[in-house]
Amino acid sequence: MAPVLAPWQAGWEIVCCLYLGALVGALRALAPGKGRGAFLPDVALVGMLLLFLQSYAAGYSDAGSLRWYMLAAGFLGALGAHSLLGPLAGRAWALVLWPWRAAGRWLKRSCFGPVGRAWRARRLRRAQKTAKTAAENQKKSLQNTPHLLYNSNV
Repeated sequence: MAPVLAPWQAGWEIVCCLYLGALVGALRALAPGKGRGAFLPDVALVGMLLLFLQSYAAGYSDAGSLRWYMLAAGFLGALGAHSLLGPLAGRAWALVLWPWRAAGRWLKRSCFGPVGRAWRARRLRRAQKTAKTAAENQKKSLQNTPHLLYNSNV
């Protein structure tokens, strides 16, 4: 059976696990926060946090095993650090990547803009031609078939 810890020992373990969680959350704040690019960093966050907590529990903890309050403290530390540092890291990434994004927008406007306009004009001409053909075909009416006067099969 696992040893019962004194309250100050459990408190010290909670503080250590909060620190480990904050460390992992700070690392996670550098990755994208939303979209497809956030899945792999989230999985890595959980795996790294569990690895750190298990290593702490096995090597330095007075209890000698991973306990529920260690997990809770680790995840709260990671959540707190990510929520504090995530917006700051997002702004920093936006400043770092601004020249590249501006160059991409310029390239899109200058190279792909004329191609897109040509495609739109072609589609418009094709739609106008189809509408004109449909309008002309509505004007034409088929000849009424007269009554059969004579049967040549008899």
